[in-house]
Amino acid sequence: MNFGPRPQGVKIMRLRDTSTGYGWISIVLHWLSAVLVSVVWFLGNSTQASQSVNAPAVEMHTSFAVLASVALIGRIVWRIFEHYPGPQPCQRGWSFTLGKLLHSALLLAISIMLVSGPVMAWSSGDAIQVFEFTLPSPIGMHPDLWSFMHVVHENCALFIAYGVLLHVAGVFKHIIFNRDGTFDKMMVPANPSDPASREPRP
Repeated sequence: MNFGPRPQGVKIMRLRDTSTGYGWISIVLHWLSAVLVSVVWFLGNSTQASQSVNAPAVEMHTSFAVLASVALIGRIVWRIFEHYPGPQPCQRGWSFTLGKLLHSALLLAISIMLVSGPVMAWSSGDAIQVFEFTLPSPIGMHPDLWSFMHVVHENCALFIAYGVLLHVAGVFKHIIFNRDGTFDKMMVPANPSDPASREPRP
């Protein structure tokens, strides 16, 4: 997607991604999603001892999950239009491909969790509370569906926990051993003055 050339000498805020790095929109969506998913995950663990879907911890878990859904949808839509920036010369190889696959798998697992959670609650016959809004069950009580969604929800949570650990380990690998600027790409937007940043992406 190309909006045409910009006036020479005008400093701009790099919002969009480039062929070599991320812009501010991708960076903000990444960290916002990371914070929201972390909050949802920890709140979800605190609800394990709760027997009521309307318990305060469950309500907070559900409410923040809705916010995480919005951020996730924004990331997916943005990524469809922007694609992934390519690797730096020193990042090419199996590790870069593995990192992209893990990233996609994490997004998929989070998406499944954000769907299976409400379905699990609704299939128990209960309404869910999203901040001040009550969403009654549109499907009624289905014990078998509840059991299936419960298994799916818990396994996705476990996968996300291990996946995030691998993701963080990969980040530290790039920071400590590779020193190839991978982490910097998600902290600082690509430099608009870099000629490579103006190359069109596929």
